[in-house]
Amino acid sequence: MKVGETIKLKGYITQLHFVRGRKGPQLEKLLGFKAGRLNMGWAMLYLTKLPKPSDFQFRGYTQMSGGVSQGHLDNPLDRRTAEKRLEDDNYDVVKLKEWIIRDVFSVSGSKRLVKIVPNPDGKRRTNKDYPPGKGIPQWELITRMPFKVAAAMLPGEVQWQK
Repeated sequence: MKVGETIKLKGYITQLHFVRGRKGPQLEKLLGFKAGRLNMGWAMLYLTKLPKPSDFQFRGYTQMSGGVSQGHLDNPLDRRTAEKRLEDDNYDVVKLKEWIIRDVFSVSGSKRLVKIVPNPDGKRRTNKDYPPGKGIPQWELITRMPFKVAAAMLPGEVQWQK
């Protein structure tokens, strides 16, 4: 990934103010990446367009690996995601999403939606690679959306990509 490049991705997102200014080990703990996952470098991407309700799902907070309470375990007690639990509890998920889009999401400023992408290392990932994070909000884009690569850290966190 090159800084300034625009690419379409899906997957987990959060807000800038939770991750801004953090180094790799801090991000790993916040987001729920296994220690060392960002050692090969990583990129911060800014979402350039607000999602529609059908583009994302609620995944609770980063201590919920995969949006599932105890999702880092092989056999969690309750395999339902945060969104499924809301549905089962009879919340109007579409209305909740519309409110989140209107009042929480942004594509500018400190509330802007961001994605942290580790550089590939060729390893196959399991739920053990995603321990509970420190509990910042997370949502999962299920539709590929446009992101701009805002910053890229080179391996070893020696310097930012230029």
